[in-house]
Amino acid sequence: MVGVDAIERHAERVRRVDPLVAGHDSLPQAGEGESVIEVPGAVGLAGVTRNDPDSLNAPWSPPVVYTLRPRVGDPEAFGPLLERWQEIVDADPGSRGPGRAMAVTWPSRDTVPVGALPRHGFAPTTAVAARPGGSAVPAGDLEARRAPGQARVRRAGPEDLDAMHPLYEELHAFDAQFGWLWAGPSTSMRLREHLAELLGLEEGWCWVAEEDGRLVGMLTVEPPSHSGWIASAVTADPVAYLGLCYIHPRARGRGIGAALAARAHATVDAAGVRVTLLHHAIANPLSAPFWARRGYRSLLTVWGKHLS
Repeated sequence: MVGVDAIERHAERVRRVDPLVAGHDSLPQAGEGESVIEVPGAVGLAGVTRNDPDSLNAPWSPPVVYTLRPRVGDPEAFGPLLERWQEIVDADPGSRGPGRAMAVTWPSRDTVPVGALPRHGFAPTTAVAARPGGSAVPAGDLEARRAPGQARVRRAGPEDLDAMHPLYEELHAFDAQFGWLWAGPSTSMRLREHLAELLGLEEGWCWVAEEDGRLVGMLTVEPPSHSGWIASAVTADPVAYLGLCYIHPRARGRGIGAALAARAHATVDAAGVRVTLLHHAIANPLSAPFWARRGYRSLLTVWGKHLS
C-alpha cells in the first residue's frame, strides 16, 4: 500500500493529540477525478469539487475547490507534499480565475506540521468545532434562557419560513465578508430551500427569538438522523450538527443568543447526543468567543488559498 509508514505515523500522532478526531487511520481509495500523491514521509489524496451554482452546496465555498487529504508521517514532509500538489493543480488549465481555491482540512490540535501551510500561502478559513454532550451550561446562559432580554424563545416550524429567510440571508452575507463563502444569483433561493428542509424535519430542532412580534434571532440543529454527512469526522456517536445561529444586530448583547443556545443544548443533551458539531468562520470576531463559552472547541481547521 502507498505510504503505509507515513499513514501509520500520521494516525498515531493524531490519535495522541485528539482522540475525538476520526478518519485518519487510512487514506481513502481514489475515486473518479482523484489521484494519490506521495513524497518521502507523506502521502495525500488530491481531488477537486466543482459546485453546481444552483446546488444547495454552492453558497458555502468557492465554486471550484481543489482538495487534499494529507497523511503526514514526517512533519518536515508536509511542505514538499504541498508543493507537489500545487504542481498538479497548476497543470489544470481551469485552475486559475475567480472562484478557484485550494483547501486542506487538518486536525486543529495537531500543530507540529501546520507551519508548512502558511509558508505555502494558506490561511485558516473555517473551524469545525465540537461540544461533548452534557457539557456544563454557563450560569449566565441559564439566566438568559429564563429571561433573554425582552425576547421570547420558542420552537420554530414551517410557518416561520418567511420571517427566518431574511435572517438567513443576513447570516450568509455577514460570513461572506471573510472571504470563503460564495454568493450568486440563486443563493437566496438555495438558502430558502435549505431552511425549508430544516423546518420540515420531524424532530423540529429549530428555535427562534421573537420580540414585539418580530423575529430577531434563530438557531437550528440537524438531529442525528440528518447529520450522517459529518458524523464520520468524530469517534463518538450519535452526532448532531448546529447549522445556523444568527441574532439581528439590534438585538445583540442582551443574552438572546445564549438563550437560544441553552434551549438547543438542553434538547440535544436530553436526546443522548454525544457530540454536537458546527462550522464557524475563523475570522468572524463574534463566533469563536461565543461558542467557546458554550463548550465548543476547535476539532478541525480548513486552510484555504484562493487561486485568482
